[in-house]
This record gives sequence, structure tokens and C-alpha cells, in this order.
Amino acid sequence: MVEHDVIKSYAKINLGLWITEKRSDGYHNIVTVFHKIGLYDTITIYPSETFEIVCFGRASVTKDNILYKVKDAIEKQFEIPINYKIEIKKNIPVGSGLGGASSNAAYFLKYLNEKRGLNLSQEEMIKIGEKIGSDVPFFLLKENAAIATGKGEILEPFYSAFNYPLILGFPDCQILTSWAYAEFDRKGTFYKFSEAYKKASKIAEALQENNLDGLMEIENSFEPVVTASYPQIQEIMDILSSLGAKIISMSGSGSAVYGIFERMVLIENFGEALIPTAFLEME
Repeated sequence: MVEHDVIKSYAKINLGLWITEKRSDGYHNIVTVFHKIGLYDTITIYPSETFEIVCFGRASVTKDNILYKVKDAIEKQFEIPINYKIEIKKNIPVGSGLGGASSNAAYFLKYLNEKRGLNLSQEEMIKIGEKIGSDVPFFLLKENAAIATGKGEILEPFYSAFNYPLILGFPDCQILTSWAYAEFDRKGTFYKFSEAYKKASKIAEALQENNLDGLMEIENSFEPVVTASYPQIQEIMDILSSLGAKIISMSGSGSAVYGIFERMVLIENFGEALIPTAFLEME
């Protein structure tokens, strides 16, 4: 058998997301609460004389795959060749708002740090991650949750004890984050930072106390503008409601949605549209 390493690359959901302003650099400032969840991509890494990526499942590989950015950043900083054959079994759909690409980048960076003896601290890895993608720093944290501000890269990590049942919903569409922000700029309403941060803080407190009622503050600034153009997202949310979900929201800019339940429910006849998972406690 060929020598290889296998790593799990976990997804995240946004437990609330408020857009507070558009910045002079064209980006937007947000307030959100990130939480790692049990859904993951499997990354298998083989020694090689070249760098190659192969994807299976819910994505196809492109030349702008985010792992190339990790390779380039490490080669530039350490002046060492990064050559591997990488196979990614994609369970996290592209364009779903679950952070699949950012997660892949972060877990590959952590792998290189350990495998190649780079001796980067978590803070040093986060500095590299910020340049690769706004959500990458979160996946580099040891903690399973964080309040995020700025573009999503300013993090206040904490350990969540939340363990209520979670079901993900996948409408038959992909949402480009750039499109969602442009649509929000046309139709959405900015939230006051102080009010958004207060809501996020209450959610963080509820997660630490495993308090389901404390998540009633969850809102998503993208939801009204995105669902207006993609009614299939609302259809999945309606199904989650009919199953008895206490909390239903879109994750990030979509298209994935989630339902949080008081107790486990049986889901049948929904194929890959609904997938039960869990809030990740510890890796």
C-alpha cells in the first residue's frame, strides 16, 4: 500500500449573521457566531514529485482550488517545495455557506505545519490564513466556536457545550458569496454593530450553557434577499419546520440551511436534501 495520510476537514455553520457596513475596500463588516459541525471532507495526501489535486463527490477540481494558495504561501515563506497528490472526498457542497474550501485550506495548512516541521504557532498560521480566505482563521482554532467580526477574521474563540440535534438542508442550488453581497447591497438593510454584537454575545453564552432557548436571537442578513431569488431554499426551510425544528436559518450566504431540534427526529425519503449531523464538541 502506498504511504499516505488522511485528515478530516470539518464544516461550520453560522449561528446568526449580521452585515453591519460596507467598507472602503469593497468588503463588508459582519458579526457572526461560527460553530464547527460534524460534516467533513476527507483529504488523503500522498507523497509525490509534483502537486496535484483530485476531487470526488460534491465538487470538481479547478486550477484556483484554495489548496494552491496554501502551497504558494508556504513555498514563498519557507523556500521549500510542497509536492503532494491530494485526493479530496467532498461531502461539504460548494456554494453552501458551510466553509468547505476555507476548511480544506486550514486543515491542509495545519497538516503541513506538523508534517514538515514548520513550527508555526496558531497565531502565525492565522496570519497566513487571513491572506488565503476570511473564514480560514476560524478553522485553525483549537476551539469549536467563535464570535467573528470584521470580514469574519477577527475572532473571539470559546468552547461550546451545545449538543442539540442538528439537521442540514441542501437546496438544489449554489450561491456565490459575491452575488449574495451584491444583492444585499441592492436590497438589504445594515444592522447596527452594537446591536448585532449584543445578539452574538447572547448566542455565545447560550452555546456555552447548552441553552436552546438562548438561540432565538439567530438572524441572517442574507436570508431575505437570497431566498427571494432562490425559493427552493425556503422550501427546504419549510420542510425543517414541518419536522419540528425549533431554530431554522440559512448558513452564511447560503445555500445550505439548518434546523436545530429539541430531540432527534426520523427523516426519510429526502435523499441528500436533508442530512443529520452534530455540533462538533472536540476534534
